[in-house]
Amino acid sequence: MISHLPVRPRHCDAQAMMHAARYYEYFEDAFLDWLGARGGYDRLRREGADLVVKASGCEHHAPARLGDVLAVESAPARVGTTSITMTFTMRSGGQLVAVGTITYVCVRDGRAAPLPNLLRGFA
Repeated sequence: MISHLPVRPRHCDAQAMMHAARYYEYFEDAFLDWLGARGGYDRLRREGADLVVKASGCEHHAPARLGDVLAVESAPARVGTTSITMTFTMRSGGQLVAVGTITYVCVRDGRAAPLPNLLRGFA
């Protein structure tokens, strides 16, 4: 799934480049779009589950700039018993900007729990 997300002024530094800390917000927005196509965060919560971030990382390849519309492709890289690792490939006008990875762990009642069905079957 590809999300199209604009770079807004509040995300940029004085040089009109997106601040490094903001990339994770774009990854999260893209993940919520990906999750929405599978029933959404509300469905996950109705099933008594939630997701917490266990690990995250970002490789920067080119700057994202004010006014860019970033195409962020979300794809599962690994699906485990209690966790899912997502890869986020960010492009601007076809140029690779960044690649992020985030591992989410499913929790119920404060403890790791099996992934719900809507997050299985993507590996």
